[in-house]
Amino acid sequence: MMEINGKADDRKNASLEEHYGKTILPLSIFDNIVRPGGSPIDILFFVKKKIPIEEFKRTLIKTVEHYNIFSSCLIMIGKDKFGLQYCTDGFIPNVLPDMDVALSDKIVEDFKKKMIHIKTLPGEPLFAVTGVQLQDGILAGVSVSHAVSDGISILLFLYAWMCITEGKSFLPPSPQKLFKGSPIRFDQIDKALIPALSELSDKIQHRVKSRDIKVYLKREYFSEDVLHEIKNKAKLENEKYIISNNQIMNALLIKKYHHHILPDTDRIVLRTPITLRDLHPDIDSSYLGTAIFLSFTPFTKDEINSMSISQIAYRIKESISKARNKDYIKEIAYLSEYGIEFKPDVFKNYPPYNMNTDIISANMVHLNDLDTMGVGSDLGTILSVEAAMQTGFTILKEKDGSIFAEIASMYPLM
Repeated sequence: MMEINGKADDRKNASLEEHYGKTILPLSIFDNIVRPGGSPIDILFFVKKKIPIEEFKRTLIKTVEHYNIFSSCLIMIGKDKFGLQYCTDGFIPNVLPDMDVALSDKIVEDFKKKMIHIKTLPGEPLFAVTGVQLQDGILAGVSVSHAVSDGISILLFLYAWMCITEGKSFLPPSPQKLFKGSPIRFDQIDKALIPALSELSDKIQHRVKSRDIKVYLKREYFSEDVLHEIKNKAKLENEKYIISNNQIMNALLIKKYHHHILPDTDRIVLRTPITLRDLHPDIDSSYLGTAIFLSFTPFTKDEINSMSISQIAYRIKESISKARNKDYIKEIAYLSEYGIEFKPDVFKNYPPYNMNTDIISANMVHLNDLDTMGVGSDLGTILSVEAAMQTGFTILKEKDGSIFAEIASMYPLM
């Protein structure tokens, strides 16, 4: 038996040596800790144009040729270590039968149940697109693993897809972290690199099981007048309280909902994603993949109850400012030939997401304000962005300019 296992290990090592850095891209130390078994980013968008669904599918495949990191499978390359295998069939295009109806809330909710949702597990594709032709356009759902992408990469991908569909030019993706060499077929991947779920760590199995927890959602809108009024009150309260709309919204949300979404803890940590693209001198502004770190803002429940909105917002601002310090960013992260890497010591103080104490707050307003990102605004309408966290705030903006947050909780929201 030992001899058989030894031969299997030899084959596995030979495969790794042959493909490492070519069709196998190792995950960063950060990704290895938090990604496997995790939930995907799901984005629903609507293109109000009559485009044949087969043409939409063709241009999707063309876009994957440019943004090939989205055509991937997760494999195990060592004990609790994973990599991305670039394969020709590592993404799933899913076309639903045409529907002779117009877009509506009911259609969107039904579509969410029918679209493919990615599993970040060894042997599973990490990118899927589901589309359906309606009377007034195409409704599409994109499901992507955090192991291959953050929200900005998905945005760049969607924009390129729309440009290819309409025959327009677009900026090519950054060459940083793109796979080298030629892709392989999924059925040619060495099965020794794909363990069964039962062989993976207890943490990964726990993440997979946690996806079955029912999540309740509620939408909260914010008017410009209210945000402006709070800013004025903040300056009167303390002249150093110069706070942004996003910080105010997070303060309002955590003040109003912390008892509902995290009823069984006395300590709450607000986690805010920070993109490294405009901070680290070695990282391209169009870097393709996951390029985020997190700002951590701790509160006790007593503090949240006693502090003013301005005080809570200012604490969030200070945490984000520290996380965005360029000298700090250069200390913790660097660009290797395989992408962004983090130094191991960083994570001693930053444990993985804990659904019982942590709130993930993602500011996705720019998805509906593409002009500010320099990519134009012909993408279509973003209907929803869901990161499937059990506790979280996702802040978005509708086409008419209305800003709102999706509050996610394991418990019913009042």
